[in-house]
Amino acid sequence: MLNTHLKPFLLGALLSLSWPVLADPYDFTEADINFLAGFSLEALPPLPEAKSNRVADETEAGELGQKLFFDPRLSGNGQVSCATCHQPEQYFTDGLPRSQALGTTRRNAPSIPNSLHGPWQFWDGRADSLWAQALSPLEDQAEHGIDRTSAARLLVTEYTEAYEQVFGQTQEAGQVAAINVKASPLTTQTEQESWQALSEAEQQAVNRVFSQMGKLIMAYERKLALQPSRFDQFISQLQPDADRATLTDLMSEDEVRGMRLFMGPADCASCHNGPLFTNFEFHNIGAPEPDETQVDMGRYSGIEELQRNEFSCISQWSDLEPEQCLEMAFLKTQGPELVGAFKTPSLRNVAETAPYMQAGQVKTLEEVVRHYNIPTPPFYDREQHPSRPHFDIVPLQLTETELQQLVAFLGTLTSPLPEDDPWWWAPENESP
Repeated sequence: MLNTHLKPFLLGALLSLSWPVLADPYDFTEADINFLAGFSLEALPPLPEAKSNRVADETEAGELGQKLFFDPRLSGNGQVSCATCHQPEQYFTDGLPRSQALGTTRRNAPSIPNSLHGPWQFWDGRADSLWAQALSPLEDQAEHGIDRTSAARLLVTEYTEAYEQVFGQTQEAGQVAAINVKASPLTTQTEQESWQALSEAEQQAVNRVFSQMGKLIMAYERKLALQPSRFDQFISQLQPDADRATLTDLMSEDEVRGMRLFMGPADCASCHNGPLFTNFEFHNIGAPEPDETQVDMGRYSGIEELQRNEFSCISQWSDLEPEQCLEMAFLKTQGPELVGAFKTPSLRNVAETAPYMQAGQVKTLEEVVRHYNIPTPPFYDREQHPSRPHFDIVPLQLTETELQQLVAFLGTLTSPLPEDDPWWWAPENESP
């Protein structure tokens, strides 16, 4: 289900204008200007309410979450933090096809600021909140590789004062602090056996504190804001009587023609719409399969994992009652369109966040647009796939010049790094 506060942008994109090829690409009608305004960061609505996380917008929670985000002690070897794969200087990506932490991840690291408004997290949407998303990598043996109990214990023993400022003095904190074994239901065999040896009360205490850790990290991530790009500056100056010299200084003729292609003939805006240039939906665009011997089912398998996720909105660790979790209530759980489908990535900062696609299998934007121009149908193996994947794109049939103009436009979506924004960077004193 699409996040409802972004639906108007999707509808606007589907009703996009004809965008004729003009001798003067800077000749915009009032209708053009009104349409383009819906893609500006100025049109980005406030963050959606995070009702399953009651501390999501508390400053103290964000400050503690920031420390946790950059703390490498939250890993099996004491060297991996969230920022290992989500580096601020790379718009919270890492520049790798697949991230390198304790091991190699299966997929490419998405940009966090671009994910804040979406109802689903990860490429396959297997988490329904940022706090649930933050927890999964901690126990993943290819990522942080820390057991659940050790992670929870670090929070309540190394950040005691900050933890109590947010959650108060809780019974669970004391119980967790007293557990001296490495234990988790998801990590190594030894740690799983140790988890089973814990009492139900101890397991509940660990899960409560562990879920609070995810909520703190989410509170930090919600503080990350993008700065206006050249595209946004261009749109802010775009008026019927706009000074042409000002416009040409902000975007070149090729960039403007690329923007017209994006909004019109290339039909990119049908999926990459709104201020974040994404509809947050799932599509199979026939991206090359990284490993044909072990195909990635995308949303199809993501749905299965989402339904098993013990920290979803409908779980006991959510701050909502299950019947209030509408995204989960209307979850689409079957259909060929789920097979091999991945979430539409935001195009904000796309020129600076290569490589592309779910496993970084496409190196450049030029390769990306050429794939869309003459797409290859999705790989299909009847032994592995539950059904033939649905194919969601048609050939663009653009000229080489038009492809280059499209790439040029995408470069205007890069925001400057906010050097003076303390939320964007590691806290000055990273130790608790």
